[in-house]
Amino acid sequence: MTTTKHQPPLANRGVVIVEKEPEAVQNPLTAMVDYLRVSFKTHDVNFILEHIVHLKKAYMQEKESGFYGYIGTYQLDHIKVFYSKEGDNRGVLVEMSGQGCRQFESFLDARKKTWFDFFKDCINHGGKFSRFDLAIDDQETYFEIPMLLEKVKKGEAISRFRKSDFNGSLDIADGSNGGTTLYFGSKKSEAYLCFYEKNHEQADKYNIPLEDLGDWNRYELRLKNDRAQGAVQSLIQSQDLLDIAMQIINNYIRFVDADEDASREKWKTSGFWKVFIGDVGKLSLFMQPEDEFYEKSRRWLQNSCAPTMKMVLEADQVLGRQDLSDMVVNAELSDKQEKMLDVLLASPQDMVC
Repeated sequence: MTTTKHQPPLANRGVVIVEKEPEAVQNPLTAMVDYLRVSFKTHDVNFILEHIVHLKKAYMQEKESGFYGYIGTYQLDHIKVFYSKEGDNRGVLVEMSGQGCRQFESFLDARKKTWFDFFKDCINHGGKFSRFDLAIDDQETYFEIPMLLEKVKKGEAISRFRKSDFNGSLDIADGSNGGTTLYFGSKKSEAYLCFYEKNHEQADKYNIPLEDLGDWNRYELRLKNDRAQGAVQSLIQSQDLLDIAMQIINNYIRFVDADEDASREKWKTSGFWKVFIGDVGKLSLFMQPEDEFYEKSRRWLQNSCAPTMKMVLEADQVLGRQDLSDMVVNAELSDKQEKMLDVLLASPQDMVC
């Protein structure tokens, strides 16, 4: 039996917090696409929208501005398609944040497709992934992050990275751990790993008692350029995470047990790390489609405008006026808001092509 507890807002990158009885836990270890950027050497943005992203342009906002040197953007909430001017070899760039990935999964689901279908479409049309992030949620907690930190401090980590970094917090009242984050690599490198205690992060963010969340670690793999492209190609071929687990995680960092009778290079891999890498390798990509859009605008309305609206409404009720109703009826929607309304009233099936 599964019961939902303290479900956070939908903007939480698709994470849903549930309390499960031990015998009901089916997927204590899941992996999700958490961010991506893929570019195409074409200026035919309509082709990319129709044959790669498979979204109808009618539901996307067009902006005459963009990032990374692009001159324009088609955007549906957290899903963005940038285009460049003729002669600019940037071509077209598709970008999805973590929340955008969850939203895109609702469109994949509407078309009865998977991430692997999207990856194939990208590669078959010359797509180059310059960024590809995976998030692995671990509610089995194969290890404790503070324990990993101690092993790093003791030299019991074999890594291709020269340095690691960490941060954390303590409860002043009792000295208990308030959450530890461990980083491997540089943000400028082609592979960057981040391990942290997700339960502490969520408890702080949403003011939820830590004990209600249970054990929960998150491991993020942030890959760029050749590493990103290689990871996507491996996923297409194997449709599981074995290559990523072995060639990226285990290749860059491996935890070992110290042995006074052997040189450090010959120290044996820690048992917990062998089990973790083996189980990650068996995973396929988990999808958690999210078909709620423009939650940021709703939260802004709730947090910034709703109190004032309530004040005017209560005054109207006492004074026998209808100022608030008149304001709403007489308000004119911008082009952006018209597009947002179209999306809010449509289903994912309506928006795909």
